[in-house]
Amino acid sequence: MTPSNPKNSRRWIATLLFFFGGLFLLLTLQEGCYQKALKLRGVVIAKEYSPGTSRVGSGTMSSSSRHKIRYRYTTPEGKIKEDRSDVLLQNWSKARVGDSINIEYLPATGDSRVAGQTASAPVFLAIALALLTAGFAARRSEDRV
Repeated sequence: MTPSNPKNSRRWIATLLFFFGGLFLLLTLQEGCYQKALKLRGVVIAKEYSPGTSRVGSGTMSSSSRHKIRYRYTTPEGKIKEDRSDVLLQNWSKARVGDSINIEYLPATGDSRVAGQTASAPVFLAIALALLTAGFAARRSEDRV
């Protein structure tokens, strides 16, 4: 899928920029919604760990490990809800079952997450790496012409 001439490389780069730029915009909007979320208190009811896979040399994708906290909270309407959220390793390590935890709650959708967790960080990093790789590939293809 690498471009063979400068016109194709520019079209290829423009397509990648459009795609990743749109994804970046959606994630930024989601993050903005959570900044305006209701701040509630919850209780940690469980911690979950999913080990990642390592497939070096196999030609398949690896996955990273995931750290989740399951929590219970009460909505402003008085409804008791349970949910789980991906959290950073250092926050997962510090949390204990029964601990009080800050929750960001979106009443319009009923979504919630542990406060202060930017779940989009790995996606932002992937976008940046993809754009750098695409830019490098386009630059190399222009140098060859």
